[in-house]
Amino acid sequence: MKIIGLVLVNQFSCLRQKSKHISIYLKASFFFSLIMLSFLSVSCNSKKKSIVIIYPQAPRSLDCHFRKELITLTILNNIYEPLVSFDENMKIIPTLADYWERIDSLMWIFYLRDGILFHNGKELNANDVIYSLYRPLRLPRSEFKELQGVLDTILSENPNKIVIKTKTPRTFLLYDLALIDIIPEGSNPATENPVGTGPYHFVEVEENGLTLEEFPGYWCKRPQIKRVYYRFVSNYQDRIRIFAEGKADIITHMPITTVDELEKIGRVVASAGIAARYLEFNLNKYPFNRREFRLAVNLGIDRESMAKDVYRGYAVPANQYIEPGVFGYDPTRKHFDYNPDSARKLIKQLGDLPVIELEYANVKYFIGEALAEELQNIGLKIDTDSLTPDDYWQRIENRLSNCYIISKIPNSYEGIGDITSNFHTFDPRRGLGLQNRVGYSNRQLDLLIESLPLLTNQEQVAKKMVEIQDILLNDLPMIPVVWEKNIYCVSDRISWVLRLDDFILVKDIIIKK
Repeated sequence: MKIIGLVLVNQFSCLRQKSKHISIYLKASFFFSLIMLSFLSVSCNSKKKSIVIIYPQAPRSLDCHFRKELITLTILNNIYEPLVSFDENMKIIPTLADYWERIDSLMWIFYLRDGILFHNGKELNANDVIYSLYRPLRLPRSEFKELQGVLDTILSENPNKIVIKTKTPRTFLLYDLALIDIIPEGSNPATENPVGTGPYHFVEVEENGLTLEEFPGYWCKRPQIKRVYYRFVSNYQDRIRIFAEGKADIITHMPITTVDELEKIGRVVASAGIAARYLEFNLNKYPFNRREFRLAVNLGIDRESMAKDVYRGYAVPANQYIEPGVFGYDPTRKHFDYNPDSARKLIKQLGDLPVIELEYANVKYFIGEALAEELQNIGLKIDTDSLTPDDYWQRIENRLSNCYIISKIPNSYEGIGDITSNFHTFDPRRGLGLQNRVGYSNRQLDLLIESLPLLTNQEQVAKKMVEIQDILLNDLPMIPVVWEKNIYCVSDRISWVLRLDDFILVKDIIIKK
């Protein structure tokens, strides 16, 4: 049990914060007893007070400042916490910051809660916050560099007070900060075990699993569930079998084709549908660099049929680059036309085209096959390549894929961050275009994006977002297909309500009596 020492450190540190008027001897004795009782309780009731959650793939990193991807974010949000965060309805709420105030258009002050402990026993202070906000900016391949062109200076006036000055007015700074988790000053989760302030601390990682345990020194309400076992099983039939055997409480990212089977063994729930499914291309290669080709593909996708038949109603046709519920979404936008005849004419005008290799993760094979059929219907020659999630992501990150299907979730819920990250010309030095894998570049669009931080009210920002989407929908650098709902199967022994962001925060799960 390699975690006992860590728990001891945490408990004695917690004692120093919560029982300042008790003698050191009494505190140590008292908390040593609590540690033993807590440890025995977890051991004796591990099955009763634990849950198993199965994902199709492991998180892409345990470093909270490195990757933006749903499975990675949802797991790490149980370990780490930011200054402010989103509630289940995507409203900003205080977290490590007890409250804040905006002094003027550039200056913000954040006041930390007292007595918050990291999992290693260290008490949170302003230096930890400063270190954590600057750290993603120094990581060469971090997907959290949006603040690079925003932050001017971060200062601490005392251990609990942080002053943040931005380079330009930043209407949505709170949305930015909700994405940056706080870690101890000087720590490196890329090479060390993750340490945060969240309700669960890291225990161990295995080849196909990860274990977290309740952090006894957690500053907020202690969760009911004491231990979380994450298991990573790529084959959805294996996920179903494990669930049917009573060895899992939640299985995630289930194919539409399994719904009937899932309903026989558990409770099927679906997210609100904010994950966008895109068809992406390498815009530096022919024919993907031809707008006529991309327009033909866009005209050749029957989104209504995809949502109704392929997704069985668990998706909505997408018609723009910002998801419903996110600031910048335009409800007046018309749906894309479905016109396969026009698509075929455009394809013929392009002449003899090479065979298109369409890549997708095997967990989404049903989408891949359906899209391949749509593209073949407009005259394209398609080869499909169904990859394991690990191989799929490795090829995308190394820019080896030319045509692939990908899912994106909102990273900031204000639209600006996603537009900047996905469509600005790739400029890692300035933290722009960090997820622009397709090689898209439009100088007019770049200037519009760079003007957004200069605007002082949301109405002005909304107007600029309309202009930005007009450009994108004309260029079609990638093809929006549907906004899809994630499908889960849930055990009857737990009570769990889905959040709008699709995160599974274990502290909100209740085990039924």
